[in-house]
Amino acid sequence: MACADSDDQDWFDKDENEILQNFRAKASETESVNHAVEYIHGPSAADEHLQQKRLEVSTELTVANKVDHAKRLTTEVLRKLKNMSSLDLFLFVTTCKFNFFVNQIRASDGLERILLYLRISSRLFELELHGFQKEFLEKFSQNEEFFEQIRDVAVKLFLKGFKTLWKSDEDAYQILIDIKSLILRLHREQLITYKALDVITDIREYIKDSDYPDIVNCNSCKQLVVELDAVLNGSKAELSEKVDVYPSLDELITCPSLTSKADNSFQNIKITDDDDTKYIEKQKKILRDDFIMPLRDALSKIKESQSAFSFENVPQLYENVGIVVNKDFINGKCHEMLLIDMFRYSTSYDKRSRQKLKDNIKAIKTGSLLVLSPTKNFENLILATVTFTDAKRRYKGYIGIQIVRQHNIGCVYDKKFYMFESPAFFEAYNNVFNYFYTYGDGELPMKRYIVDGEKDVRQPNYLKQDMSYTFDGDSFKLKNSSYKCKPRKLSLNQSQWVAYLEALTKEFCLIQGPPGTGKTHLSVNLVRTLIENARTPIVLITYTNDSLDKFLLKLSAYTRNILRFGSQTRLPEISKFNVNFDTTAEETVNPHLKRLYHIIKKEFKKKFQKVQSMHANFDGSEDSYQLLINAQKDVSDVAEKLKSIRLMFQFYSAREADVIAMTTNCAAKSNFLFRLLQSKIVIFEEAAEISEPHALACLTPYTEHIIMIGDHMQLQPYTSSFYYSYDLNISLFERLFVNNLKGSTLHIQYRMRPCIADLMHPTFYEVLKNDAFVESYPKVPYMTANLFFYTHKNNEDRSLGECSVFNNFEAEEIIYLATHLLTTAAYTSDDIVILSPYAKQVEHLKQCLFVFQARISHESLQHVNIATVDSFQGLEANIVLLSLVRSNTEGQIGILRNKNRICVALSRAKHGMYIIGDMSTLTKCSEIWRTIELKLRAQCAIGNHFPFNYEE
Repeated sequence: MACADSDDQDWFDKDENEILQNFRAKASETESVNHAVEYIHGPSAADEHLQQKRLEVSTELTVANKVDHAKRLTTEVLRKLKNMSSLDLFLFVTTCKFNFFVNQIRASDGLERILLYLRISSRLFELELHGFQKEFLEKFSQNEEFFEQIRDVAVKLFLKGFKTLWKSDEDAYQILIDIKSLILRLHREQLITYKALDVITDIREYIKDSDYPDIVNCNSCKQLVVELDAVLNGSKAELSEKVDVYPSLDELITCPSLTSKADNSFQNIKITDDDDTKYIEKQKKILRDDFIMPLRDALSKIKESQSAFSFENVPQLYENVGIVVNKDFINGKCHEMLLIDMFRYSTSYDKRSRQKLKDNIKAIKTGSLLVLSPTKNFENLILATVTFTDAKRRYKGYIGIQIVRQHNIGCVYDKKFYMFESPAFFEAYNNVFNYFYTYGDGELPMKRYIVDGEKDVRQPNYLKQDMSYTFDGDSFKLKNSSYKCKPRKLSLNQSQWVAYLEALTKEFCLIQGPPGTGKTHLSVNLVRTLIENARTPIVLITYTNDSLDKFLLKLSAYTRNILRFGSQTRLPEISKFNVNFDTTAEETVNPHLKRLYHIIKKEFKKKFQKVQSMHANFDGSEDSYQLLINAQKDVSDVAEKLKSIRLMFQFYSAREADVIAMTTNCAAKSNFLFRLLQSKIVIFEEAAEISEPHALACLTPYTEHIIMIGDHMQLQPYTSSFYYSYDLNISLFERLFVNNLKGSTLHIQYRMRPCIADLMHPTFYEVLKNDAFVESYPKVPYMTANLFFYTHKNNEDRSLGECSVFNNFEAEEIIYLATHLLTTAAYTSDDIVILSPYAKQVEHLKQCLFVFQARISHESLQHVNIATVDSFQGLEANIVLLSLVRSNTEGQIGILRNKNRICVALSRAKHGMYIIGDMSTLTKCSEIWRTIELKLRAQCAIGNHFPFNYEE
């Protein structure tokens, strides 16, 4: 055991002010007295380092009176910083007069100050603030004195004789976690300096030679070793290039082999030893490949063709476009420094061609990735993301962009380009990929279920034993599952009540709701209950904006304290819930945030004015262009800071809200907001449509309770590439429901007439009962059957250069039937929906409807809703007219093989459903359709014409 009075022990136990005072008292004795210091018997490297440390401290203390302490935060201030919220800590560091990253740690500092600085730094970087993070880490990486002190801490941390230095094992474990967190982030940003690498090497050696197994064998130390080895196993001089979601030129041009299909499955992956890195890396790679492959295929087809439209699935190719600077940028949106000018080099467009081009521009989505090249072979290219551009600017042919990659192209101005839009929507992939890139500190939320495959689900951490809940004033016990104990005002059937209790008492709950069984009704009541009892902002996630609006419309009847993030809602009833950025409206906003906002705005203006000046003096040379690119990047970096600051302002509004609602795409880029809110509860609506990576990107280390409500027998997640559909179109909900966690299933349906519901059971669902209400539906007037399949042999059609199919015969028959129901049966356009699985058929139906309406002049006909089956999931109509399209001699039925899509198509109708298709072609290719045909024939509901009744 080391001598308690040794200089080394003094250095670790005392504050720097105490050390300085003691030093002056001992200074005269230093030269005459030969101190005998007893060192710990341990690794020689540690012994030598402790002796060297003593000499360094003595040297520093000798010149202590000459050191300027004005720029040093006192230890008392550091103590206060440690106890601040993460956001307040960040605001203090960015707005105080001291530089937090310079001159705060010295060789003579005591243990408390070093550990305070370590904890504060770790918490600061945990925020993962876009725009600020890398800048902070760059400054932090140059703090060599701190790395020296970390080496000193590690020396003693792994020697058993110094265990009395730590107040508890938990304190020691926290030190390990913080060290690992900082190294991980520096490593990820390729900011490991030679000094840091030297310290990392020594720490790894100290662990290897440690005589303290209790600390070495703890999980925190094992995780630290994984990160240390990740750094040391790479090149010590140069780390590998950061991999991001953008494809390299080699990946696009030479078509290298991406992840093989045999290797891409992560559905049954099981990670041990608390290492979920492989799981995360697998998700990142499959997600990236799914984005790149359709882009690469489209590029290959464009290069091979004389006309892009001679191939199927090739995006619109634009010619003679240019890149220009937005002169009004400083007064506009931050991301519109550069614009695509669609008409810059095209003076020969006639009025009609120009209008068609303007219409095409409207289809280019904000958040998309554009590919530009001066030649059609695309061997040299630019990748640019589409930023916000207002409608007026689009009408003039301008699209706001940000260049994210340039390959073998110098100055982009005064060049003509070919351009096309990536087939896969870039922003959705980028947001989730960035989440995985910043993820890595701490354990994956709910890892025990998601990765390890545990089946016994615990109760939420915030839920106390024998806790009573209230619903609209009625009290009830969660542990009592008796239906008789259900609150009087809570309208749920038996299966809904069981699912309701499980959702409240299990920290990870899955609820399957077949069509019409009241999923949304149950979800609304769950949210109402949690608002009343859980006292934490509830994060509500859906896959689409339409489903989000639909849910919020019902929830708004019970609470007005909702914030809706993302694109603005189309429903005026809930537009008041849209979150807005306002720097002055909230009195509760930390004044330091307002100050920071004005500081960054000033920085932004200064850097943009520099860019403007460089443009004014641009001489066209490559050197001048490279300087301009660097200056533009500086502006983009500051724009990222402004985006983060906007989220901070939104936090002050969001923390008082009952419900924070958004789509998965928005949630992935707003994960920082969730971390600030420390939201415990996340609810996923239509969870079976959300891919596993997108679901994970909605979670934070503070997530304690996940409720997923969906139906994996209906639509699965969208994937850009069929090559990866085996993985990406299986949601986290489906994977866990089928393999690990036994979720609840709702059994009583309130939508479909029994003859329609009969097609669902047991074809898709083992148990599906009809509520008495659906048995009392009136029959469809002027029709002899409420359900009917009109089978025919009229072949489908396909337009030149297009992959989607249509069937003119079916379109005409369906429109005629719709007209009959509107004119004779007296239905309104709100009662009827026309569906088809194929977008081309939807387009053709609308054309037929227009022609037919002009012929008969029936006003309601033009208002009939015509939609794809996919877009109508979650919706219902009194009468559904379904056109299946496929009829051919090759026996091809395409997406009609998909069981999930069939389920959605056949479950939208309430009172009546009339289907037209080629049953013989369908049954040749699908067992599901053979089962459906038997059920239809048993009901005498199939024939070669629709069952009109003109003599009602």
